[in-house]
Amino acid sequence: MLFIETFDQARAFGEAALRLMASKRIAPNPRNYVIWYSHQTGRYPDLSRTLDIMIENKAEFSEDCNEELYAKFFGSEQEEDELGKASEEMTSVLEQVLDTLSQAGENASHYGEQLRNFTGDIAHADSKEDLKSLINGVLVETRRMQKRNRALEDKLKDSSDQIGVLSQRLEDVKREAMTDSLTGIANRKCFDLRLREGTRDAMSSGDPLCLVMVDIDHFKRFNDTYGHQMGDQVLKLIGATLSQSVKGRDTPARYGGEEFAIILPKTLLDDAIALAEQIRNAVANKRVTKKSTGEELCQITLSMGVALFRPGETLADLVVRADEALYAAKRGGRNQVISEDVYQGLSAAG
Repeated sequence: MLFIETFDQARAFGEAALRLMASKRIAPNPRNYVIWYSHQTGRYPDLSRTLDIMIENKAEFSEDCNEELYAKFFGSEQEEDELGKASEEMTSVLEQVLDTLSQAGENASHYGEQLRNFTGDIAHADSKEDLKSLINGVLVETRRMQKRNRALEDKLKDSSDQIGVLSQRLEDVKREAMTDSLTGIANRKCFDLRLREGTRDAMSSGDPLCLVMVDIDHFKRFNDTYGHQMGDQVLKLIGATLSQSVKGRDTPARYGGEEFAIILPKTLLDDAIALAEQIRNAVANKRVTKKSTGEELCQITLSMGVALFRPGETLADLVVRADEALYAAKRGGRNQVISEDVYQGLSAAG
């Protein structure tokens, strides 16, 4: 965050922010203050648009809501600090490269100057002995230049190797931090990040975004009957099925335990329901077998809930509505997909 306002501007923005926070009963702690001060400056259009919609919809700015707003619009700064540390390492290596290139330039300049001197001396050589001595001098200087160049090439290669290792390490750390180690799909941290990004993009573009929550039916019973190792195989199967069923822009994730989630940007509710049904059928038609014996185990089924993002709502509200639809599917007999509109209809009828 970079604030460049003058004293008078900052005071005006601050006073306006505090007045608005007081009217909404929002605690004026540093995090909340950053949100509303930034809103007053108008420097973050996505943030201001979100707050305006929430105010218009008379949303309650609870502690959870405020934390979510901060995480959505300013939570990446901690990650930027980590990247800053990596950048320092990269800068150090690049400085070594520049130093090596500078040495190469100095060596080349020195060698060129020596050759020019030899050229002048050769033109004025008085005897064969003098000429031979000058030629030997050129050879000696040339060999020195070759030796220096080999040393510089070795330094450049070493620096290049260091950059490659650092780049791969950063990529590995980033991937591991965002991947569930068992299923190989996005983990909860990655899910939270992608959902924040997805809803922010949806707010900005006006495109729809859907969330599908997925739960494996009777998974505890399966674990108790066949053991956790077979249970892990089922989790891997679900992760693979989700990955194979979605498009590149979608994010399948392990939400926790036997619960999964799918973030579907630019997707209407009916299309999300159709995809969920496709996944449910794909899993229901698979059979889990015990590799050691070939024994076919029980059928695995999924219950799924689908919700459409409402501009201005908190991420928690979106997840709750998808979860409510999911548990309506479980209460209704499992192995089915329930959307939020169907769940709301059932609730109204009940």
